[in-house]
Amino acid sequence: MLHILATSLSLYVIVRLILPLRLPLWLKLVLSLLVVLVALKLYFFRMAFGTMMPELPRWLTAATGVLHGSLILLIILCALRDALLLALWLARKALPHVPTLPFSNGEWASGLLALSLLLSAVAVWQALRVPDVRKLSLTLPRLPQALNGLRIVQLSDPHISSGFPRDWVQAVVDKTNALKPDLIVITGDLADGPPAWRSGDLAPLADLRAPLGVFSCTGNHEYYWGYQGWMAKSREQGIRPLENAHVVLETRGQKLVLAGVTDQAAPAFGLPGPDMRRALEGAPRNAARIMLAHRPRLVEQSAQENVDLQLSGHTHGGQLFGVNQIVGWFNDGFLAGTYHAGRTLLYVSPGSGLWTGFPLRLFVPSEITEITLRSGKNG
Repeated sequence: MLHILATSLSLYVIVRLILPLRLPLWLKLVLSLLVVLVALKLYFFRMAFGTMMPELPRWLTAATGVLHGSLILLIILCALRDALLLALWLARKALPHVPTLPFSNGEWASGLLALSLLLSAVAVWQALRVPDVRKLSLTLPRLPQALNGLRIVQLSDPHISSGFPRDWVQAVVDKTNALKPDLIVITGDLADGPPAWRSGDLAPLADLRAPLGVFSCTGNHEYYWGYQGWMAKSREQGIRPLENAHVVLETRGQKLVLAGVTDQAAPAFGLPGPDMRRALEGAPRNAARIMLAHRPRLVEQSAQENVDLQLSGHTHGGQLFGVNQIVGWFNDGFLAGTYHAGRTLLYVSPGSGLWTGFPLRLFVPSEITEITLRSGKNG
């Protein structure tokens, strides 16, 4: 289905930009073939390597990402141009003096291509760079005053892979530790590829330090690459997965419940899906509750279980500003940032990394999220 959509969209670019050019027919055919080949990047990867995300050198991931991304952006820019031309045509029907745009087909094609390549190069750079720290405060009315100022660092969707290798992981770990958080959580999609491939890249995670520990929930990608192996590999790095389970953290003389659920992809692999009730079974009812759930749409279930704060990821913030709301539509309206579901607060991280099959972030930056909890009793 994905390659059919890619081919269809590439044909739109061919018909609207390439065929109208005043070029020899053979050159139009060559350009059209190149467009189709770039559009089918993921299909060719799967046919050649058995996966849409093969083990490529980082520079090659970036280069193919720029080409693939430029075509996607070219499709969007071409559609915007056609919408503008249609609007002007309709306007001239009512107002004949409305001018036409003074650009030839060749100028449109060269201009849009140059702009799409530039934006794609920026997007790939933004996607693969080490994320900056985003700091925010979240008020939880049930948080005891003694826990006011407790700091959590959330890493989400790092997708550790050949695109996000050991040096990148080490830089993220160094930035995280420099914040000296009380607690570190990873909200799913830790890595891509079989665990054996990632041992060297994962090694710096063992250096993560927080007095209350390092915990995680699972994302959908852990299931694609061998769930049990990734749970074992996480524990080797000092990360404790919460699989429909919770822990009671004690600090400053108070208790804090931290729970985590599995991902909705689990049943397709014969494994238990997310179960909020089981995750919180036996948890103190009067303690503040934080839930780690990879997918933000689970927040309604969190609200039913009297959760104070849910931390999620999965959406990558939509990756491309201007069209990212489409991703939000597929995730029940959740994209990135803070939301409310009754008395439950939800924070959706745009991610620290992303899936390198589509390594683009255009003005939707990745982040290492430092969350300072505030007690409602402090106002």
